Parts: sequence; structure tokens; C-alpha cells
Amino acid sequence: MTPFPVAADREGGAVPRVRRLLRWGLACAATAFIACGGSDGAVGASSATILPPDAATYFPDATWRTATPEQVGIPSSVLARVDQRLSSRTWRGLDSFIVIRGGYLVHEAYYGASSRDHVHTMQSVSKSVTSLVTGVASDMGAVDIDTTVLSILPQYADASPDPRLTRVTLRHLLEMRSGINFYENPYAGSPLETLNTSAGDWVRIALEQPFNAEPGARWQYNSGGVIALGAAVAQAASTPFYLLARERLFTPLGITSQYWFVSGYDATVHTGGGLNMRAIDLARVGYLVLRQGQWNGRQIVSRDWLSRSTAPVTAAASQFGGVTVDYGFLWWLASVGPTPSTAPADNRVIIAAGNMNQFLFVVPSRDLVVVNTGSSNDSFGVTVDFVVRELIPALSP
Repeated sequence: MTPFPVAADREGGAVPRVRRLLRWGLACAATAFIACGGSDGAVGASSATILPPDAATYFPDATWRTATPEQVGIPSSVLARVDQRLSSRTWRGLDSFIVIRGGYLVHEAYYGASSRDHVHTMQSVSKSVTSLVTGVASDMGAVDIDTTVLSILPQYADASPDPRLTRVTLRHLLEMRSGINFYENPYAGSPLETLNTSAGDWVRIALEQPFNAEPGARWQYNSGGVIALGAAVAQAASTPFYLLARERLFTPLGITSQYWFVSGYDATVHTGGGLNMRAIDLARVGYLVLRQGQWNGRQIVSRDWLSRSTAPVTAAASQFGGVTVDYGFLWWLASVGPTPSTAPADNRVIIAAGNMNQFLFVVPSRDLVVVNTGSSNDSFGVTVDFVVRELIPALSP
């Protein structure tokens, strides 16, 4: 993804453009916080201690509590495979790997030049965060997802002569079933490249592409549609999207270092892939989902929204690392164990995924959150295979 003209959301609004040099072929761990060795300020328990199952009432403040993997039923030998595979270059391109179980930070490792303080590109993990913010707006009563896009953004009625545009709803954009052929692969010459390099109106670029299906009839990945969704949510809520995300999502979770890339044309937020934040803060987002939208006694996003948005709408939409994944409302969904990916809610792995190996995993049935960030598509998806086929089966109750 090409960096965008302006970065916004740090206190004070817009800040100068940030351009990050990508690091390719990372091999060895430069920094690691494992078990009680974290720098989060918490004191870990003795490795012989069996920790109480109190995660339902635990929420981190400025720091996470820590424990050894064994104290929460994770064999250290399984987690050690991540560093071993990076060191041997069996895996390449990862910047971080973080594991939280039962509210305990048990593994936090950074590779190459990355560190805990690195505010990292989230790429299309941004889409899943956009789903959460849309849920917040829905809970507020500001947004009805069955409303058409043009009823909220009537200025784009002339974006396409195709009458199907009048029938596209926010739900279609959340499900990636708008019927708009906003293709992204190959990237060169695609609508996504046009949008990412444009100094013009991103929403118009997203909505002016030709249709190749009726709204609701066909799933096809569409970052432009998510940008249009974000613009519609912001308009309906009468609040800039990045400000809505900050005030209603990030600040309650104790996240302050995030920023979004926005258009220099009209400050539209790149909700399709423009979020940047620390990996350890992405774990807080995952923990919010794990706790069904609650954070320290406050319902940030409703359980109903999370239930709907993490339920499969499109079966077998794609594969990551050989693992079949379904699609919900801007969330990917796999299954725990050998059952089909359209498994019941208590058997799902909820996944946010982005280009260059950005992943968030939430496994409610195992009280587990895993985060990894990356800087290339080398070995893309290996952590999906690892979490689903190696880490989860190794967990003790």
C-alpha cells in the first residue's frame, strides 16, 4: 500500500506524512519479552503457580499482567517454534508475535528493527477495526446498516450510471457483496492503485467502478467499498471517522499512539487499510472482542453487533496458509479443530488480516488473543496455519 498524503488522529489532528521503510527477509529476534520478562511493568507469577481463571473480570490498565506460558496451559516449546522458524528462515517477514491467554501476556517478541514502541501499519486489519467503529455508530443509533449508501452520501449519485448503485447498502459494503468490481489483484493498474495514488476523491473512485454482480449476490474483496463505508458512517454520525474511532474505541481501551492515513483532498479516512498502531495495542482490540465488547465495566460495542459481525456470511471466501476462512462483516473466520469453518460461534477463530503479514486472532473458546505484524508477504499466512493447527491443539483447558 502506498503511503497517503496526510496522517491524522494523534491529539491535535493532522500530522506530517509518515513514510516507513519496509524491511524484507527478517530472520532473528532482536527484542523479546517472554513470560515474566515483559517491560509492561507487571510482575509475573512463579512458574509453579496455577493461575486462577479470573479473566472474565480482568482488564489491563496501562500495563498487562504477565505469566509463563505453562501457567496458562501453553507449552513453551510450541511458542519457541516461532523464533526457531524465523531464525532458520523457514518463515520470513515477521515483525512481532504476541500471545495473551486468560488476560495474561505470556509471549511478546519483536524481530529485526521492530520494537514495542513501533507504530506499525495495520494494512487491511484496518477493515476489522472499521467494522467495530461501524458497530459503535450502529449502537448509538446513528447508522442503520440496511440504509443505502447514496441516502447518506447523495453527492455521489452521479458516480455511476448503473442503477445498481442506488441499491448498495452499508450491509453490502460490510459483507463485501456490493457488486462493484473494485478489483485489487493484480495491483498494478487496479482501482486500488488508482485510489492509493490519487490526490482526488477516494469515495468517488470507489463508487464509480463498474458493476459485475447484483448487490448482495457475489462476494469480492473490495477495499474501496470499506472507504465508502467509513465516509458514510462519519457522515451519519456527524463526526470525522478517526475522531469517532478515537473517542468511542481507542481512548476507552487506553490506546493513544494510533493514527490513520487520510485523503488530502477531503480528509476521508483510509478505512480500507490506513490504520497504524502498536502491535501490543492491537492486542487490546482483540481482547475487547474476546470480552464481547466490554471493557472494564463499560460496553464499548454491543454483544449483538459482535455476534452479527463475526458470524459467517460467505463460506470459504479464501484461504490463509492452507486454512479455509469464511467472511462476516469485515472479519475473517476459521474454525477450531477439524469441523467446517461454518462452525458454531463457540468454535470459531475470529481473524483480522492484512497485507504483509498483519494478523489478529481471537479465539473465545480458548480465551486466547494472538497478534503478529510483518513487513513483507514472504511466508504470508504461516501464522494462521500455526495458530489453528499447532497452537490451539496444544492448549490445556
